[in-house]
This record gives sequence, C-alpha cells and structure tokens, in this order.
Amino acid sequence: MQIKRQLGTSTIAALGLACVPALAQAQSAGPVWDFYGQLNLGVISVDDGVDTNSAFTDNDNSNSRIGLTVSQALQGGSALKLTFETGLGLTGSASLNGQNNGFDAEYRRTELRKLDVAYSTATIGTFSFGQGSTSTDGTAEADLSGTGVAAYVGISDIAGGQSLRFANGTLSPVSVGNTNGSFDGSRRLRVRYDTPVFNGFSASVSAGQEVLNSGDDNDYYDIGTRYAKDYGDYTVDARLGYSFRDSTNDLVMGSAAILHAPTGLSLAVSAGRRVGGDADYAYIKAGLTRDYMAIGSTSFSIDYYDGNDFVVAGSSTSSVGVAVVQRLDQYNTELYATHRNYDFDSPAAAYRDLDVTFVGARWKF
Repeated sequence: MQIKRQLGTSTIAALGLACVPALAQAQSAGPVWDFYGQLNLGVISVDDGVDTNSAFTDNDNSNSRIGLTVSQALQGGSALKLTFETGLGLTGSASLNGQNNGFDAEYRRTELRKLDVAYSTATIGTFSFGQGSTSTDGTAEADLSGTGVAAYVGISDIAGGQSLRFANGTLSPVSVGNTNGSFDGSRRLRVRYDTPVFNGFSASVSAGQEVLNSGDDNDYYDIGTRYAKDYGDYTVDARLGYSFRDSTNDLVMGSAAILHAPTGLSLAVSAGRRVGGDADYAYIKAGLTRDYMAIGSTSFSIDYYDGNDFVVAGSSTSSVGVAVVQRLDQYNTELYATHRNYDFDSPAAAYRDLDVTFVGARWKF
C-alpha cells in the first residue's frame, strides 16, 4: 500500500496542531466512552431467470459493525472526539455471485470504516482528521421513509455481485453492480471541515486519498451542502454535493426528502451524473410510516431507479423495489423484507431480468 507522503504529513501535522491546544483546554470532567454496534443479517434469494439460489448473509445496505467513541468536553463549548468503527468482515450481500454462497468471516483492511479525530467548536465549526466520511458521503441518500435498512438509492448493495444472464440463458460478464450507481461519496483518509448549522443550512469540504484499496492513486476533493429543518408537521432534508477527482471523471449528486408527520407519508428523490461522461441516474421513493402496533412503527415503501449509459453508451437500467420494516422498540431491533427487480438493456446484447428477495433483521446495541 502506497500513500502519498505530502497528504499524510499534512494530516499528521494538522492533527497535532489541533489536538495540543484542545487537550490543554480540557475541563476537569473525564472523557465519555461509548461502545456501540449492530448485527444486520438475513436470507437472500436471487432468481436470475434460469436458476434460483439462496444464502445467509450480512446486509450491505448497512453492514454489521462495532464502534467506539471517546468524547472530551473542553472549555468554551468545544469538544474533542475520537471515533473507531469497523465492519466485522462477514460475507456481505453485495459480494455474493450465485456460485459461492458460503457464509464466513474474513477480516480485511477495507472493513475499517472510521479512525477519526474531530475537534468541534461552538462558533467556528468542526475539523476532522483521519479515516472517515468525505463531504459527499450521504449526499445522494436523503430518505425519511424509515425503510433505508431494506431499500434505498444504493440499489446494488443487496445484489451487486450477481451476474446477469444473456437472453439465451448463459451468464454474462456484466454484474448488477456494473449497471447502476448513486455516485454517493465514501469514507477515505481525509481532512474535513464542517460549518456550524445556520438556520438549517450547513456545508463541508474535504480532501483525501484512498488508502485501504490498493491501486487507487486519485486525490479526492469534495464539497457538500445540506438543508435540514422542520416546518410544523413537515420535515425537510435536502443535500447537494460535488466530487473532484484528479484522474477520473468528477461526480455531481443530490437528494431531497420530505415527511408529513401526521400521516406518515414521505417522498424522496435523488439524482446524479458523471461530469464529462455519459452515465446518469434518477431515483424516486414513496413511503408510509404508521403506528399500527404498540411494539413499534411499521414502514412501507416503493421506489424506482432509472439509469443511463452504464457499462456501455446507449444502455438503460431500471429497477423497482418494495420494502416493509417493523420496529421492535423494546429490543432496538428492526425486522424487514424487500423485493427488487433489476432490468438492464444494452444496444450490444439482450439480458434477462433479475429478481432479489431479502428478509432479515437489524439489532443495534
């Protein structure tokens, strides 16, 4: 693994300069420790038009993980926070391909999600250093439906490794994950600044590199903005981001969601495109959340994804998904089920639809 020295040195230097005065301001109260995590497992069934296969798997929509935060309050309303978070290395739904569906645990360095130090101030904003979210991470994912654990704009997370079949029934080299994308940001080794929230508005900038996956020498510069606010019975969440990449196409993406609390009705939209390229997508999702049972709320959703020019120019991707999530508040658990159809059309070849059903549960602790 090769890391560009300039960014690494700058990160360490900035981290040191930020932490020394912050620690000197620490109040007498000791640090607050918080251990957390989740298990999110289920059974997936895939019908590729010829064969049907099932497997027990981790849900890559929101994979199983553990984390630890250590927070220290400082003078003047500032705070210092260290976050460590990692996946467990369990076989994930996006990696299954129908040929090898075994469930096991294999920890790789890419399981590391966060190793981050954040220094927050009451008036200036928050400065973050280390492995963590870039400024566009989550920009495409505004969603108030309550079914994100089962279905969201990242439609390939539950079946991205599955191969599509040609119309004649033979397997193609094209996988579900090749045929779509949300262009959402990621987690990388980065420096990041977040503004305070002004009347619902906030913004952030980040600069970083990919150090956990070898072979990626790009520098990533991201800008993200967000507006989140309640208007009486309505909750609004809107996001917009732009990602600059020095050797690949830039990406632009955005999303917005609205929830009407009395009825539980929600609507979410997302869109993005590759700047300088042809690939683009649009996504829409309608949801309903109601308290039918005392054990917890029940959420339903239906969504539609439309993409163009993935894999080859002139191709089209469409996907329809339905989902239901039942919360068990007393146990911090969600039970869910989802079904999704993937359709891919290309001027070069004809492909069969692929259908995926996933039933599972997420327990948070």
